[in-house]
Amino acid sequence: MSQYTPDPAEDRQMMQTAEMIAGFLHRRLQGTLDAEGEAALEAWLQSQPELSRRAYAGMTEDPAIESALRSFHRFDEEAALSDVWQRIGDRELNPRGRVRRLWWRSAAAAAVILAVGATSFYLSSHKHRQTPGTSMAARYNSDALPGGNRAVLELADGSLIELDSAGAGELARQGDARITKSGDGQVAYEDTDPASAEATAWNKISTPRGGQFQVTLPDGSKVWLNAASSLRFPAVFNSPERLVELSGEAYFEIAQDAAKPFRVAVAASGKGPMVIDVLGTAFNVQAYADEPVRTATLINGKVRVSNGSEGKVLVPGQQAVLKGSHQLMVQAADTDAVMAWKNGLISLQNASIEEIMRQVERWYDVDVIYEGEVKQQFMGNIPRTMKLSDILKVLESTGWVKFEVNGRTVTVRP
Repeated sequence: MSQYTPDPAEDRQMMQTAEMIAGFLHRRLQGTLDAEGEAALEAWLQSQPELSRRAYAGMTEDPAIESALRSFHRFDEEAALSDVWQRIGDRELNPRGRVRRLWWRSAAAAAVILAVGATSFYLSSHKHRQTPGTSMAARYNSDALPGGNRAVLELADGSLIELDSAGAGELARQGDARITKSGDGQVAYEDTDPASAEATAWNKISTPRGGQFQVTLPDGSKVWLNAASSLRFPAVFNSPERLVELSGEAYFEIAQDAAKPFRVAVAASGKGPMVIDVLGTAFNVQAYADEPVRTATLINGKVRVSNGSEGKVLVPGQQAVLKGSHQLMVQAADTDAVMAWKNGLISLQNASIEEIMRQVERWYDVDVIYEGEVKQQFMGNIPRTMKLSDILKVLESTGWVKFEVNGRTVTVRP
């Protein structure tokens, strides 16, 4: 098969058409598309091949997808659309290549992939063929809601508190620390006697698959835990350093205290040590046992990342990468992708289906099995507020992958 060579003029024309149609569809879903817009949209549809029109109709008439689009209307549509197309315009688009972009940044961006991405971007290659197979309804026997604020707090004596169901107010006392839950669901530790030398009581907050949580540590530092993660920390920081232990993924905003350096020890899981030393900064750590690498990404401030044998100092926008216990590497970071989970998105940045589905497993509390190999890579963002079935339909719209859902098991097929 000959290699496709992108035509910049053709690609730019395609993008301009996509922008126009996405705007039309977005206004149609809002009920604000006037007669002139309806006529322009209909004229564009009539100019497309029959296969493109059928695919467009199938996508836009799906009630679940239309509902998902409507749920995004709280965004500033003009600003969001401008941002999306500025981002797209700066990149090379190859609709016949290995990467198909899913621009889920807003309702307008959703319209781009559903209305145009499923027609112009994909079907313009003239290589798409509809083949018989099991209907989508038959393959989606189950569904799952997105995760939410769920976590368990384990106190020093081993007792457990379900944080999502606990009421607002004081939850417990741990020595000189008072643990409270605010009305908006955040947990905070307050050191009532900083001068006390009482022995440290260690606590642990754990999120299940399908959970996330925010905690304010006794020094005022804030930590956001992603799904299937845990943070172990002292109820009072009464040692020369502020040490916490992380498993999974978390975003940290550290309160400055030059007299007490802050240190994050990442759970080894048989992969060798990883330690992050900070004074005052914001950074993200990803250290899931089922991911091939562990990363520490600096958003602002300054940190030093070490693996027991060497250390690297990061500046904002850099990421330390550790694969197993091997050499520690530093590279430029895509901070938008790193922070996607905290901003309510599933990130697809040149991502394989396996990388995507690991995020799906953790956030929707499902198990994934594979039947066949999906070689293509995906790019973009999808909101984590959508139901599992809607997430999978978006991925299926590329034509590269199909899913079957039975109970808590998702089967992936090319």
